[in-house]
Amino acid sequence: MTVEGCDEALLSMLEAAKRRAHDLEVELAARGVVAPESVEDRYRSLFENSADAVLIIDGDTFIDCNQATVDMLLYGDKQQLLEMHPSELSPPLQPDGRSSFDKANEMIRIAFERGSHRFEWDHRRADGEVFPVEVLLTPLPKGDGKKLHVVWRDITQRKQLEEQLIQSQKMEAMGRLAGGIAHDFNNLLMIINGNTEKLIQAFEDDHGVAGGLRQIGWAGQRAAELTGQLLAFSRKQMLQPKILDLNQVVRNAHGFLRRLIGEDIELAALLTEDRVNIKADQGQIDRMIINLATNARDAMPNGGTLTLEVVRGMIDEREAVDGLQLRSGDYVRLRVIDTGSGMEAETLDRAYEPFFTTKSIGEGSGLGLSLVYGIVSRSGGDMKIRSDAGRGTTVELWFPAVDEDAIEQSVEVGLPLGGDETVLVVEDDEAVANVVAEMLTEAGYTVLSSSNGVEALEVFNERGEEIDLVLTDVVMPLMGGPELARRLQTGGVAPPLVFVSGYTDNLLGSFDELEFEAGFLQKPFNRPTLLRVVREGLDR
Repeated sequence: MTVEGCDEALLSMLEAAKRRAHDLEVELAARGVVAPESVEDRYRSLFENSADAVLIIDGDTFIDCNQATVDMLLYGDKQQLLEMHPSELSPPLQPDGRSSFDKANEMIRIAFERGSHRFEWDHRRADGEVFPVEVLLTPLPKGDGKKLHVVWRDITQRKQLEEQLIQSQKMEAMGRLAGGIAHDFNNLLMIINGNTEKLIQAFEDDHGVAGGLRQIGWAGQRAAELTGQLLAFSRKQMLQPKILDLNQVVRNAHGFLRRLIGEDIELAALLTEDRVNIKADQGQIDRMIINLATNARDAMPNGGTLTLEVVRGMIDEREAVDGLQLRSGDYVRLRVIDTGSGMEAETLDRAYEPFFTTKSIGEGSGLGLSLVYGIVSRSGGDMKIRSDAGRGTTVELWFPAVDEDAIEQSVEVGLPLGGDETVLVVEDDEAVANVVAEMLTEAGYTVLSSSNGVEALEVFNERGEEIDLVLTDVVMPLMGGPELARRLQTGGVAPPLVFVSGYTDNLLGSFDELEFEAGFLQKPFNRPTLLRVVREGLDR
């Protein structure tokens, strides 16, 4: 048989096979059986129904794409997209600063060398928005080797979560550093402020000396405020939370905010009729509002409007992914809105960092927003900042809503600030212990001292019946205040306790978490505050 005869025989056999395949499909269809899809049909089904954008590119020409590509890039239809050049779908530069054109050629070269290549890329939607995608390039084996199978996956949400994680880790590291600094400074300030207070009384009649000492005292008080802000940021402060009506908090703040922001700024409060009770430390919330109002005032040197808005609402999973690290649930939101200068994107990225400020030297500590972040976080909430240069700033604070009634705090008047009881002072810093002991002794108290919890237990075993109150530091070597308190409680009838600290290192989180009743003093404190808390503890 000739070669031509072989070809004719093969063609005849192929035609016969096609007829048999067609007859079989007809027969199966008559019986209600659907013939299996071809490989091409299965691929086409996957291609069209993929949630990711899938494209076929030949050189610099789009050959095909699925509907997910059209939807992702916000174009009207597939044909409009296929008529575009691939370079039109990317910004001029990628996040690493390289030209999109040069980098794309390199990625394609790597894909052909390796058989496939996965990388991240910035694309541009039809409305101009730039967004991140993960790209998988796979060369197609057929043809002249220029065709690529391309998959794009939108990773916007993943990037947001990664940024939140990085921000959280950075804030935690800074918090540990800030807390450690505040601890050391608070002990120093106890010595400085305590002795300054004593010297002011001693030189009261010498106006020149007394005036200089008062300046030292003012500087010490200012330093104490800064360390308090550091502790709030680092979330290392002892909280005394109670049920607060956020509407009432904003009403009460109106007077001092009016004086703080000046007459050229309009102050508005948008309150809700819904129940907006939260559980938080009253002093911390007041400090938070003052800091936000101060920032807003400084952003509006030529006047403007400062608005405080309180609403109650739900957080769902979508909103949590959108930037709030909160579980789904019922929340109260406080929005502080100004019409000031706003922030550039670069400034906004660093807004939470302690000591970062755009203000001139002497005009701000850079702790305002970091302080607010620490307070709202410790109250179980979260915050979000929206800002555009020239269009103002909105700070949203989200607190878990509670259905308990707000508690009005009573204030005792005329409480005696001295006594003849015996107080055991437990403090590892000798200079601080001496300052505290002198304040108590001058008020009539008998003072016993020990430098840590182990020594305090020995003193208590020897003279426990004489001791009327234990005033103990929280963080100490060998044994800290909380462990000492537990030992005293399990040993029988224990005297009243007052914890003292400039930095609790999370050994004390909140009064709600204590297993026993106790008072608390935040270092640095002055003599009247010490005597008031000691007297309250003795009379408890």
